[in-house]
Amino acid sequence: MKNKLNLCKKFLATNFGTIFFYLTPLATFIMVEILEYGGSDSECLRPNTLAFWANIFFFYGVFLLFRSVTGRTRFSIIFVNFVFLVFGIINHYSIAIRNAPVVPWDIYAAGTAAQALNGFKWTIPAEVIACVAGCIIWWIITMFIKYPTIKVRKRAGGMAASAVMLTAFVLIATVGRGNFYISAWRQVTANRRNGMALNFTMNMDSLFNEAPTDYSKENAETILSSVPADETESEEAVQPNIIAVMDETFADLSILGDLNLENTDDVMPFVHSLSGQENTITGQLVVPAFGGGTCNTEYEFLTSNTYAFFKSGSYPMLQYVHDDTESLASVLSEQGYNTVGMHPYYGSGWARNRAYPLMGFDTFLDIESFNDETTEYLRRYVSDNSSFDKVIETYEKNKEESDNPLFMFNVTIQNHCGYDTTYENFPETVEFEYDSLYPYTKQYLSLIQESDRAIERLVNYFSEQEEPTIIVLFGDHMPYIENSFYNHLTRYSSKTAAEIEMDQHTVPFFIWANYDINEEDYADIGRISANYLGPLTLDVAGAQMSEYQEYVYSLKNKYPVISAVGCINKDGVYVPLEMAAQDLHDYKIVQYRSVFDKDKSKSSTSTGSGDILIGSAAS
Repeated sequence: MKNKLNLCKKFLATNFGTIFFYLTPLATFIMVEILEYGGSDSECLRPNTLAFWANIFFFYGVFLLFRSVTGRTRFSIIFVNFVFLVFGIINHYSIAIRNAPVVPWDIYAAGTAAQALNGFKWTIPAEVIACVAGCIIWWIITMFIKYPTIKVRKRAGGMAASAVMLTAFVLIATVGRGNFYISAWRQVTANRRNGMALNFTMNMDSLFNEAPTDYSKENAETILSSVPADETESEEAVQPNIIAVMDETFADLSILGDLNLENTDDVMPFVHSLSGQENTITGQLVVPAFGGGTCNTEYEFLTSNTYAFFKSGSYPMLQYVHDDTESLASVLSEQGYNTVGMHPYYGSGWARNRAYPLMGFDTFLDIESFNDETTEYLRRYVSDNSSFDKVIETYEKNKEESDNPLFMFNVTIQNHCGYDTTYENFPETVEFEYDSLYPYTKQYLSLIQESDRAIERLVNYFSEQEEPTIIVLFGDHMPYIENSFYNHLTRYSSKTAAEIEMDQHTVPFFIWANYDINEEDYADIGRISANYLGPLTLDVAGAQMSEYQEYVYSLKNKYPVISAVGCINKDGVYVPLEMAAQDLHDYKIVQYRSVFDKDKSKSSTSTGSGDILIGSAAS
């Protein structure tokens, strides 16, 4: 017995470095999943699951590959472990901040994410502290261990073993993907069940867009031509100015439940007062975003494409707008409008300074177009008041310098998250029951109150103008506030989980005009999805729609809401997206044509006859 113990001690002493190396990939895998903090959902940590072994193949394959290439065991342990620690921490905060793990297409949004995160108050939870401390201890131990020299034969063997493991991993992630939980719209759950490495790899297919079954360009053209073109023209040939405002995080939380406001009856009294008013259309807009992802709502509005046909977490405006793209701006430009896009923040956000010119905007104004001395800031963002001042300034300049009507699309910034810091330049005035428990919500509701006042001021200005003008205003998504407050609002709701999720993707919209628009024709507009709002605006303005817009608009009668979180049919009944898929198959075909198979030999946009205002697109 004593001899056996001595042999064991000798074996451990001789091979401890090798044993420690082979423990590192397992420890790294566990660390990454702890950082994700999946709890009971972390099925990938159970050795009796295929997901566990797939991730094991990946981590061991990567460590073996790196050691075989470098021939340095100590460096391989520390460096590769450090890389996965950083990636795991990024993934942790990605889930904490936006309720979505890191996915392949996030590379397109890295710059925007870096800008947006400036507003967050960072906390370091226990799992991050534990993993960082554990890694540091692991690295210190690594430095004091002696490792055997990795000879050429062993390096070749390690390379071969790595190739086998990584090949097995890729085959499992591709050929065997049917064995795993795959949900385009519930990536957090998928990540925790499959493991970060496996789920990330399975999402790589989203970078390669497959055409719908029975797709062909001819088929798409046949479907488009099935909708009769609108040949009617206004007898008066009125071309109103169109001021479109996507107000940052402008949402009505009261649709989820009673806000129990204490010192005011309503935080958006003016917007609510527009309901039933003359020359005004009001309704609810179902948007693809929640808590973030502004560009996806503006993409739906501008292009009439539905986000329901893209993968959750993707950013079509970044990923797919690489050449001339039809949009409201390009369609109106062809009809003689001067087209201006504006965002009072960095022009690189969501790549607007690149995408807007390709979508037919003559001019793009970003934060560089604002005068710091005269611009009002609430918290650290340009206020809606100052944003609307720039709208008015642009309108007046267009009136002076051009005979062409103006289409302006203003994406505001005032209400952008986070809401965790108090500011001297912004007193939080809204009070509600238990507001001390929900400081994010208190700040958010106070911001919405300010937005409502600014919107009233904008409408009042244009009500005094003689030029016919339409204002279409909508929010982009609900706010990133305390989850506990959302639970508080819906605690007594009789709605299903799917219906609540739909409500959480619903924001108010209105179309107002300073001339007669026969609003009675749209009295039953109710709830629509954002892909219809652009064609609806053209319809109200009496402008001509493109063939694609006419097709999309024709679907509104059957499915007023088409969304990734579900559809609503003409009878007001909620229909899961997968159940509506067959009815929407033709839409998917023509959208694929519009996005991925458009004619690149000829421009789909035109600068029109309008003068270009202000200057070139801001960089």
